[in-house]
Order: sequence, then structure tokens, then C-alpha cells
Amino acid sequence: MPRRSLLPLCALVSLTFTEAGRAQSSLTIYGAVDLGIRSVSGDGIGSKTSLASAGYRASRLGLRGTEDLGGGWHAGFKLETTLHADVGGVGSRSLPEQFWNRASYVEIGSRSLGTLRLGHDSNALYRRWLENDPWFAGMGSANNLYDLTQNGPLRESFGPVGRYETTVAYSRRTIQYLSPTLNGFSGVLAYATRAGQSTTTGGAGLRLLELAYKPDDRLSFAVAHSRTQAQFATAEPVRRLSDSLVAMAYDLRSFKLAAAVRQFRAETSRETVAYVTATLPIGGDRIHATYGRSRLAGSVSSHLAAGTTAGSIDGNGTSLFALGYVHVLSRRTWLYANAVRMNNRGTSFLGIPGGPTPSAKTFSGGSATGFDLGITHNF
Repeated sequence: MPRRSLLPLCALVSLTFTEAGRAQSSLTIYGAVDLGIRSVSGDGIGSKTSLASAGYRASRLGLRGTEDLGGGWHAGFKLETTLHADVGGVGSRSLPEQFWNRASYVEIGSRSLGTLRLGHDSNALYRRWLENDPWFAGMGSANNLYDLTQNGPLRESFGPVGRYETTVAYSRRTIQYLSPTLNGFSGVLAYATRAGQSTTTGGAGLRLLELAYKPDDRLSFAVAHSRTQAQFATAEPVRRLSDSLVAMAYDLRSFKLAAAVRQFRAETSRETVAYVTATLPIGGDRIHATYGRSRLAGSVSSHLAAGTTAGSIDGNGTSLFALGYVHVLSRRTWLYANAVRMNNRGTSFLGIPGGPTPSAKTFSGGSATGFDLGITHNF
């Protein structure tokens, strides 16, 4: 059955609705479609104007179900996939067999004892990293400050694969325990097995711990740490990556401030990424502003990006400034406008998503500017 076909999804929805009356306490079909006109220009690489998906929120489609088991216990599931709304695509672009690339898990839990979750899911550290990022996706996201296209700890550990096929964002074959909230404190424990697979098929082992404190709806604070084991090819050694996070946010009612610092550390290199963001409500609308930066240190000698050489990456890095306005038409529909400036240092060559393709040869130390106007509809 072709992965891109929606027939499997339609069949699943039909079957689920049939069973819903007998087994499910609730079934939700949800998602979002986000499309916008984007224009990006960069030093020495020209400009590009396109219709782009996920300018403010990720376009996605999901199914979520829960059953009340009584006595405070519940069971449930979640299946979620990416919609490439600009071209009508679905699922992972780099792993053709992965239709439900955003989530595919089942869980059981209670209000007093917590929840056990099994399957494929975004890892808790990644969720916390994006929790206060106003963009989540698109040009303004702090996610654009790091990638596996350039040399650093991520490419050293995972090899030249896509970011979303690594434990930096998602983990497969995962066992998670999500604790209940006690006096504002909560936590997550996660373990994922590599199952002998390489990173080219999304295989990586993960051990993760997160602790969070949220005494009320204004203040939140979290720390998280994970360790990954990854192997790009069977002839290569198993490599290890540590991923650490500190994040906090405070809502002053008149505006909200948030900040997060994340560090990736491999055997010979490390990268520190941080962002500060402010959200200012204006009536029902919102103004967002984010400043972020990444800095690399150490040296690299394996999985080198095209056009680069082994050696020191000290001083490389990227900075990003993003400004956005969201006009709320309704609870489900928003219009947005964003402007982004990205500057690279040293031999870094990260570009703005949706723009001309950067490379070490054409864009090292380069800068780029992007603008977009779009619409997000949630359902």
C-alpha cells in the first residue's frame, strides 16, 4: 500500500468510528493546515519566492483516542503525521515507510500514579525546548539554529541524516513514564532501544530524564538531559551524544518572557544553542519577537559536510532574529506575517527554510533575510 495514499487513513478512521461506540470514551480527529507565501534571499546564493507549508504551525493530521477504565485509570492512543500541504504530501520525506512520523503510541495511566507510554513520540526534552518557542515551525523557530547539514556534534554522532530522523527531536521504540504533577513538580523518564539499526533508518538508543516545576499558570521551569547511542553504518563505531536543556518562562500578563539553553556534546565537539523570546498580546492578536544564537566548539574529523575539511570548528555559529504578528480571525484560524534575519559566523552556513539551498562553498559566514505571509487553520 503506497505510503502517500490516504486510503489507509480513511480505512482506519472508518474502523475507529465503528469501534468508538463500543470501546472508546472519546475519539478526536485533529490537525492544522498552514500555508504562506515566503521570500528568502541570501548572500551569494540569490533569492527564492515560494508557497511554503508550516510558516507558523506545523501542518499535521492526527487521531487521538481515550477510554475511561474507571477508578481514575485511562487508556489511549495517538497517531499523527506531517502534512506537506504545499505539495499534497504526507509523512516523513526521508523515511518512506514512516507514515505516522510525528507520533504513534499507546498509553495507560492514572491520575495518581502517572502514565506509561509505548511507541514513537517526540522526546520530552524536544517538547520542552519548543514549549515557549512562538513559532514551533517556520522561519522564526529556534530549531533553525542547529542542523545536521553542517559539521558539529550532531553530524559527528548521527551522520548526514535528517534532523527529524534523530533523537534530537523524536525517538522510536520508546518506553516513557510521565509522572503525575505533585505540588507543581513533574517528571519524565524515557528509554529507547536502537535495536541494532543505523541512523539511516531512524535507529538510535535513548535514555532521558526531565524534571519540571510549574506552581501556577504564570511560571514554569524545567531541566532535562538525555544520552543517545547512534551508528551511521555497521562498519562504524557506536557514537554517543549528550543533550542537555534548561528552560523557563514567566507570564507577566501584559507580556510573556521565556528563555531556553540547549547543549549538544559529542566525543570531540559541542554546540550550545540559546534563545530569548517575548510575546505581547494586543487585544486578541499577538506580537512575537525572538533572538537566538548557536556557538560551536571543538573539532571534527568524520562525517564531514561537502566542501569542508577536518579540524577546529571553534568560533562557528549562527544568530537569528525573528519578528512576527498574528491576527486571530477565530479560535481556529489565524493570519500571520513574519520577518527573519539570520547571520552565520566562521564557516557555518545555515540558511532560512524555504530559501535557496546553502552550502559550505557558497554560503560560509553568509547572512539571509526572509519574509512570509500566511494562514493557519486548526481543526
